[in-house]
Amino acid sequence: MSLLEPVLGFLNNPQLLSIIIALIIFSIGYFVALVIRRIVFKIGIRFYARNIASIVSKIIYYVVLLIALSTALGYLGVELTGLIIAGGFAGIIVGVALQPLMASFFAGLYVMAERVIQQGEVVSIGNTMGEVVEVSLMFTKIRTFDGVLVTMPNSQLLSTVIQNYSKAVARMLEFTVSIAYSEDAEKAYSVIKDAVDNHPYVLADPAPDIFVSKLGDSGVVITVRVWVPRTLVYPVTKDLLWKIKKSLDQAGVSIPFPQLDVWIKTPVTLKKEEGSG
Repeated sequence: MSLLEPVLGFLNNPQLLSIIIALIIFSIGYFVALVIRRIVFKIGIRFYARNIASIVSKIIYYVVLLIALSTALGYLGVELTGLIIAGGFAGIIVGVALQPLMASFFAGLYVMAERVIQQGEVVSIGNTMGEVVEVSLMFTKIRTFDGVLVTMPNSQLLSTVIQNYSKAVARMLEFTVSIAYSEDAEKAYSVIKDAVDNHPYVLADPAPDIFVSKLGDSGVVITVRVWVPRTLVYPVTKDLLWKIKKSLDQAGVSIPFPQLDVWIKTPVTLKKEEGSG
């Protein structure tokens, strides 16, 4: 018996040959999927966040692997039509049931890819304002300034206005100061301007803006607008208001109390009660 006869007999068996070819097809597909996954990941991290590049590369990896498996099974004569139809119906049912989760998932991909908000930034989303603690594929966590941890689905981020305060280099502060009508408005203006100009964290460009914005019921309302570095908004607000108050007091400029004059058209007579001292 020749040594080639077992080999030739093995190759002449169509079932074994189909299995070998199917395994070769799947192996090649597996190798190609690995290579594509690594290439996509290396290119993706240049333009997007690392977790986004990892997710996209994994999705492509499993798609290529599924194509290789389907090709190998088809070569073996496995009928995939019934499985595809059943999988399609199952996918529709699962898709409807998981629609909110899928919406949050794809919204999370968009938020991460576009870097709309990132960890550590101060944002306002709807009625929630605070620091971003975490941005995941499904949820975004924000810690408000009073210490409450708010978790919201990422789908909500795409349906509401997002104000990102950390993207700006500087922010404008606006507050009002009221002085009595009897006070010298020019003097009050000079006192406020000196307090603003001498503050170390008030920016010179854009220049501060101080003006009379309203003639109120109890006094003249002066509006003060200044620009400060975004990281110093809170401390500058506290310090500047306190310095303006002290400067007005030292200059003798009074801040009025709310007043209300009541006129009675019909004279009223007050009678003294008996026994009263």
